[in-house]
Amino acid sequence: MLEADRDVFLNLGEFGEEHSVEGKKIPAVLDEAVLVDSKAAEDLGLTQGDLVLFAKCEDLPEQRDAGESLRVDGKGFLIASWRVDSGMAMVYLVQNRGR
Repeated sequence: MLEADRDVFLNLGEFGEEHSVEGKKIPAVLDEAVLVDSKAAEDLGLTQGDLVLFAKCEDLPEQRDAGESLRVDGKGFLIASWRVDSGMAMVYLVQNRGR
């Protein structure tokens, strides 16, 4: 049932959009609004303007650690946190201004 929910959430006709992650086009949701009221974002020191990437684990490269980089839509980001729940990855990203 959770897999069906994630498919609906990431559906290009619903909330999902096509994004490039490390050069691979995948259905995903990029959200900065979720950071506004997120305790996790506060704990990670993220601010509005930073992003959360929601995508299926199998569509993403191998999970990376905090501090490593990830290219999304041609822009460099640093990973603040990479969490997985029921096959859905939530990757908290900070704009990598050095690259």
